[in-house]
Amino acid sequence: MLRHIKTKNKCQYRWAVSTVMTRQNNIQLEDTATTAFIPLWDMCNHEHGKITTDYNKELNRGECYALRDFQPGEQIFIFYGARTNADLFLHNGFVYPQNQHDSLSIALGVSSSDRLREAKLGLLAKLGLAGVTHYNLYKNSNPISAELLAFIRIFNMNEEELSKWSNQSMPSDLVSSDESCSASVGLPIDRKAYSYLLTRCELVKASYKDSGSEDVSLHRKNIKLLKQCEVQILDNAIEYLRNVLEKLPAAEKS
Repeated sequence: MLRHIKTKNKCQYRWAVSTVMTRQNNIQLEDTATTAFIPLWDMCNHEHGKITTDYNKELNRGECYALRDFQPGEQIFIFYGARTNADLFLHNGFVYPQNQHDSLSIALGVSSSDRLREAKLGLLAKLGLAGVTHYNLYKNSNPISAELLAFIRIFNMNEEELSKWSNQSMPSDLVSSDESCSASVGLPIDRKAYSYLLTRCELVKASYKDSGSEDVSLHRKNIKLLKQCEVQILDNAIEYLRNVLEKLPAAEKS
């Protein structure tokens, strides 16, 4: 019983913190910046758009411009910001399927048993990726983040390739998918890199299982919707990677 009470109190505390943190707004009091609630405006729901709310120092008031034309009696929406569905669910309590800023974080790293581990970590450090353990897949037409692209290339390099790129002061070509940069990186590396990520995405997708729960609570519905959005991101990435591999020139025979 005591454990149940502690768990319930912990959930209520998290709810309270999220409620406060997601509704505070920057305002100016004389010469001091602070945060505060804005009655009624705080209750506006979210839809895709851009942030149109700011604080007018001259008139000493917060101002919010409509994202679009609204009809009398229609609900007014605002844009909460470029947040993933995971963040919206965690902090705001809902999932937004039309979220154009959605992304999926996947865990990737260099194994401690990899004999080239130190060389790979050293090259990642040059790109500011030392210690990074999660990389993003985006919902858009190019789902691979620059950081993820650099990682999969470095992860799949052999000793000679690592030595070559480690000798460069700033191996910036590794973070770009432009044709000139891809040519600099080389076909063998990119083919291995994209193939590796394709396999990884397929494995992650296969891990998603339908629980088949009969629980129809709002939280369960949102969890199911969040998983569907994440699978869509994976499907998009898988299709993208297959297209990239198909367009890569055939490997030259030795």
